[in-house]
Amino acid sequence: MLEHMTDFRRGPLVPCFEAMETVMNTVDSLVVRNEGKAFLDLRRLETRAALGLFGKSRKSADAVYLTARYGYGQDAMILSRSLVNICIDLKFICGDREASQTRARTWIARGRVGRRNFAVKVGTVAPDESRVDWVQEGKLAKEWDATNIFQRAEIAGLQNFYNLPYRHGSVFEHSDSWSALAFVDFDATDARILPDPSEHFVDLALVSASCALAQIGEDFGRYYGFEFAGVIEDMEAAIRKGFPVDTYSLRPKDGSHG
Repeated sequence: MLEHMTDFRRGPLVPCFEAMETVMNTVDSLVVRNEGKAFLDLRRLETRAALGLFGKSRKSADAVYLTARYGYGQDAMILSRSLVNICIDLKFICGDREASQTRARTWIARGRVGRRNFAVKVGTVAPDESRVDWVQEGKLAKEWDATNIFQRAEIAGLQNFYNLPYRHGSVFEHSDSWSALAFVDFDATDARILPDPSEHFVDLALVSASCALAQIGEDFGRYYGFEFAGVIEDMEAAIRKGFPVDTYSLRPKDGSHG
């Protein structure tokens, strides 16, 4: 199917795609070079969060790239916003060693309770139904919910990610007028629906995803003690080269690299 679709990796958008490609390849190389360091420690619940969130982020990055490449910029923005959510949660859970075990436990509880609630609604049984103290699990899940995404971003030092792609990116997930009316071409007497792929929002989706994945790669690596050897600087250089200076405003600027 894809061979019959328009490829928007062309013209002025090429540098945007190249930046995203560089970040993805750099993160992959970072993990390969540090093979064996990223492991599951059954005594440390945050390793479950780190591995799970990183795995989800890497697939989501590919999804952003593909949807953007074939002209589904608004849809790519939805995926980019999800990637930003991963970025915030990973840093919130794993960025503070003293709090990581507790935060990971409440994160796991929230997922278990959510899955159980869904199972009940559709008339099935959660796979861990008989093994979990659901009263206690519910209390822990509420502890996770008590710290909302804005607060998690603030604690993690990633307010820019919340304020820009997460907060304003929500428009693409909902039927806001800003989002919906972008699919109609109005003139004085008529209106034409525009459902076809286009370059609209492709660059915004790519810069959001590039910055989020770079931050995820850094935080995942820092948690596991990776050797970076210039990787962070390479990703930042790629992003700066691929996008206008005024759009490169997500990554922390305090010199700590997050």
